[in-house]
Amino acid sequence: MNPLTWCSRALVCVLVGLLVLSVPVTANADQAIVRIVFFYHPSCPHCHMVMDEILPALASHYGDQLRIVSIDISTSEGEALFHAYVNQYRPSMVGVPVVLIGDHVLIGSRDIPTELPGLIDDALQQGGTDWPDLPGMAEAVRSLEGGNGAVDRDWRARFLQDPVGNTLSTLVLVGLTVVLILVIKPRGWQEALAKRVGAGGLFLVLLVGLGAASYLAHVETTGSAAVCGPVGDCNAVQQSQYAMLFGMVPVAVLGVLGYLALLGTTVLAVWGRATVRTYASALRLLMALFGLAFSIYLTFLEPFVIGATCAWCLTSAVCMALVALFSAGPGWSSLRAMARRPVSRQAAGS
Repeated sequence: MNPLTWCSRALVCVLVGLLVLSVPVTANADQAIVRIVFFYHPSCPHCHMVMDEILPALASHYGDQLRIVSIDISTSEGEALFHAYVNQYRPSMVGVPVVLIGDHVLIGSRDIPTELPGLIDDALQQGGTDWPDLPGMAEAVRSLEGGNGAVDRDWRARFLQDPVGNTLSTLVLVGLTVVLILVIKPRGWQEALAKRVGAGGLFLVLLVGLGAASYLAHVETTGSAAVCGPVGDCNAVQQSQYAMLFGMVPVAVLGVLGYLALLGTTVLAVWGRATVRTYASALRLLMALFGLAFSIYLTFLEPFVIGATCAWCLTSAVCMALVALFSAGPGWSSLRAMARRPVSRQAAGS
């Protein structure tokens, strides 16, 4: 098989989907009314799970005894209400989804489904609850009650949510694309660059990328808040639906596995036997090209779809680009050698 064709097939990206969840609910009947406020972000998959599965089931079960107002924090009005909630309630973790019911705050797609039904039952027995006493809440209730408060915004509006961070991610996106063009086929300077960098330089880049991916995997699997620094909004990116593959597998976990695989092939390419080094170098290039293509896709999503930039994600993407750049020379040489071997054996047999 032609090395370029083989490489192109390795660059096909999988589709992103959502896992549909359902939660059984039980409740008591009462004449009181419970009022709850639900804060969400349109790009947050955990929010959509609560909004699409949990809240409709509760609303159907309790009927007129339950009133829900959903507030989109990506709008200016919703953001102001969310800040008012943070200032007043001082939650242990700042993020969405959030449910306010009476004096209780529920955060995350784990606590809301498990605790909200019981809190509704308790509130009904105690005569119901009023809307939270937040500045601007009364006006929001009048305008949003019975709706979801969602606003359909184009990519320009999403980009302008964080012009500095999204400009940075756009520049990185351009750089990643240039690197992919440079390494997608053999070029004379690639071998010289690989020799100049050496195994030590490649190992250093791999370890930095593995560190960034490992931190993001920790954030995604534990639900903890990310330390973002002065540029971007890592938590908005990690809470988006694109942080999960098929709604089940954190993308950062795949990144960790990818970097570990690249480290393994690099070890074999440096210290393995001659045949092993050839196959390891070729495999490392193919994995790096796939990782770079997928990094380009994820980096594109940040400024133009999600509207937020993650510095840790950009670090991992840049590292993947450098790995592809430093692996191109040995990788293409190995692929050419592998492509010539069947011809050589046929000639020897004749």
